[in-house]
Amino acid sequence: MSDFQSFRDAVLEDEDLQEQVISIVNTTTANGAGLGDGIATLAKTHGYNITSDEVYAHTDFLGQDGDLTDFELEMISGDHRGRRKSC
Repeated sequence: MSDFQSFRDAVLEDEDLQEQVISIVNTTTANGAGLGDGIATLAKTHGYNITSDEVYAHTDFLGQDGDLTDFELEMISGDHRGRRKSC
């Protein structure tokens, strides 16, 4: 299994990691650039060796296993503003 796929699986299983990905997506969307570098850097801090180019090469990763996960659906819809609940 590639590091990209392993990182993707880790994101799908970890809500904190999902929040970090969402933060990167929101920031890079506002800035207009940097998604590949941001995701690659995040992956590296969690022990996965992926490059910015790999991130862009896998932009079609959503739904790779057939059905979209809840997280992937949220990423597509852009409905990730209120994912965390305050205690």
